[in-house]
Amino acid sequence: MTKAYRPARNVRAVRLPLFPLHAVLFPEATLPLHIFEPRYREMIGRCLAHEEPFGVALILEGEEVGDLALPRRVGTEAAIIASRRLEDGRYDIVAEGRRRFEILGIDRTRAYLRAEVAFLEEFIGPDAELLANAVARLVEGVVQSLEASGVSIADETWRNLTPRSLSYRVADALPSSDQVRQELLEMPDVASRLRREAELLMSFQRVGVEAGAA
Repeated sequence: MTKAYRPARNVRAVRLPLFPLHAVLFPEATLPLHIFEPRYREMIGRCLAHEEPFGVALILEGEEVGDLALPRRVGTEAAIIASRRLEDGRYDIVAEGRRRFEILGIDRTRAYLRAEVAFLEEFIGPDAELLANAVARLVEGVVQSLEASGVSIADETWRNLTPRSLSYRVADALPSSDQVRQELLEMPDVASRLRREAELLMSFQRVGVEAGAA
């Protein structure tokens, strides 16, 4: 796991309500959620009432329901961009990833977790433009294979995206495990994320070629 992430300079810690999930949310990506547990109904109700975000973090230990789970250290701020409250008090929402954060401390005084977080800087890193061009070409080359295997990928003009946006769109689109997705989220800069994605895409490409030859 990458440890080199750095909090943004001159940004004080803020408190976010926290939603630990068996899922990784990337900046610029969306995540539909069905909110049924009373503690998270309360949390989402507060967020909607005050137009405030919450944090999504991959679960390190525990489950989504039941006792409060232990989250990974790095997660993503989530803004509610669509919501529907059902008659029984449940919610259907769509959350959009905004900024990455590092958890500095956990507050367990409410039914749901709250965290003191520091937002992380988005460093570009060396050769990001060259890596972005290479990743865009690789994505276009493997999309057909991935969709043939049942993975749905939104129609993107990959080469028109900035390196940062491309790195997150590809990270969200790749059919990777949560551990790999978390690794991509925690990368210290855009160039490192793109370099790792190029490795993953070339691996998918080799698998597709071998499957086609079988």
